[in-house]
Amino acid sequence: MDSNGNKSVKPNKLCSKSIKLTKAQKGTVGEYQAIVDLTKQGYHVALACNPQCPFDLVAVGEDGEIRLIDVKSNTYRRKSKKTYKKSLKIYRCPTARQKKLKIELMMVDNENQ
Repeated sequence: MDSNGNKSVKPNKLCSKSIKLTKAQKGTVGEYQAIVDLTKQGYHVALACNPQCPFDLVAVGEDGEIRLIDVKSNTYRRKSKKTYKKSLKIYRCPTARQKKLKIELMMVDNENQ
């Protein structure tokens, strides 16, 4: 016990259970993965601050090229027909508004989440 009479908890071995992230957390991780990838490609990247914005990132290249990007996490169907050995990927497409604004989708894998 510490001086206040509370039991102190000592850190022990890491828990072997995997922590499941929420959809929002997976989305945030995916956005930062995309930022890292784009930065490595030489883009200057800004994160959209409005949650209702139709895009997540603005990437500006050294030549002035501007890319509006909506980041999506790859997802797979859990149950598929017996004839399929692997899970099927779920494909995404831009909304009509995103098409009009020429917003591109960037797919990221959240393998460990």
